[in-house]
Amino acid sequence: MNRIDSMDQPLGRRDLLRTAAAVIVAASTGAITSVDAGTVAATPSGTSTNGGIRAFKLYTGSDNASHVLEGTIAEQDRTDVIAIHFKETPAHSSYDWHPDPEPQYVITLSGTLEFSTRDGETFVVRPGDVLLAEDNTGTGHRWRLIDDQPWRRAYVVLKPGTKDSFVPNAGSKPLP
Repeated sequence: MNRIDSMDQPLGRRDLLRTAAAVIVAASTGAITSVDAGTVAATPSGTSTNGGIRAFKLYTGSDNASHVLEGTIAEQDRTDVIAIHFKETPAHSSYDWHPDPEPQYVITLSGTLEFSTRDGETFVVRPGDVLLAEDNTGTGHRWRLIDDQPWRRAYVVLKPGTKDSFVPNAGSKPLP
């Protein structure tokens, strides 16, 4: 695997998507076993590199409402997946109340979003963050882009019944 030595030039949309796809495919096939700190560009504020990859889990509680947990992705775990696809949404967009169509990881490549649940829980997703979307029943969530960038993301669909790699932060407790 080639090392990326410079992040001086911004990647174009096509290059960004190719790079993300290559990394995701390599990771899912086990071709990447570890990454040293020198190969990773500086992460945005709030995104962890030492404590794991920052992640959020949206899930449906027993109250039929969406709730959120903050945590990380266990880098040593492997998760069975069945598909990957990419999407881009223009800057300043939003999407009103909806559940997720299926359990999936949503990996943000660009754009900063604010997510909300009907109970008033909010969280911000930045480039490099992973959202584990498991609220595919119930009242759902909504999101809006809060910066001037398009939202570019990779959807990695989980194999039904597979264990995800989400690890909640200490003290993070599921709501009803």
